[in-house]
Amino acid sequence: MSMGELNRLGELNRLLSYMAFRVFKPLVVLFLRNSIPYQTASDWLKRIYVDTAFDNKEFRINPEKKQTKTRVAVLTGLSRMEIDRILKIEKPLEVTEQKWNRATKVLSGWCSDQEYLNGGYPKKLPVHGDNSFSSLTEKYSGGATMRSVLDELINVGSVMLKDDEVTLVRQDYAQTPDKQKLVNLEVSGLSTGALLNTLVFNESEEEVARKRYQKIVLNRKVPLDKKEEAIRFIYSETDKLLVAIDNKLSALTENIDEKQETQTLGLGAYYFEEK
Repeated sequence: MSMGELNRLGELNRLLSYMAFRVFKPLVVLFLRNSIPYQTASDWLKRIYVDTAFDNKEFRINPEKKQTKTRVAVLTGLSRMEIDRILKIEKPLEVTEQKWNRATKVLSGWCSDQEYLNGGYPKKLPVHGDNSFSSLTEKYSGGATMRSVLDELINVGSVMLKDDEVTLVRQDYAQTPDKQKLVNLEVSGLSTGALLNTLVFNESEEEVARKRYQKIVLNRKVPLDKKEEAIRFIYSETDKLLVAIDNKLSALTENIDEKQETQTLGLGAYYFEEK
């Protein structure tokens, strides 16, 4: 290996270590805040290494053949015995993402389906009957029971139930940190994973036209006395965009054939600030 190649390799390692520190630090804050010790987090990371090495065709010698445990050991640096131990660790269930998807579909349908709107705004819905919350859930939840969806949306503050009528309080399914910590963690995992998957995809995709949309807007010199004005503007304009996108995606998914092949896609948005 030439000196130039060694220098480039060293620079790549420095950039990857910088990225790792930026990605892992907020995760470690969450872990420590929730009493997750290093050993537990280490096992989670090992499980991700092992699953990725097994499942991703990019890391197979022959993409058309199953990955071998020996190859996984070489790729990850873990012993075969350690791989066996790690594979016994239960994977995180996908129930939370399914619950999130079902709840958001119901909310999206309520805000876009003319049967449930009055003058362009979501109606108050009776629990049962025609054009009710029950019929809305049956139409959009993908098989979840009305009661489970209603309880979930009440729990996170998206709807209110009074006198057998359901009122929409907020269109989004997310919740403020002080009210529903678990939901926030679920949404954080989904959002973070989606962003990182986009970054990894774009890093390996050479064709510019095929890269996924990923942009960032920042200004390093916003005066502190203008901060609140900036925040209000960012929140307001982003909310308008996301609601428009949500309504469009809901319209595209109306009346689809159950046998039709589908895919999850969307756009994420987040506010950040640094000192």
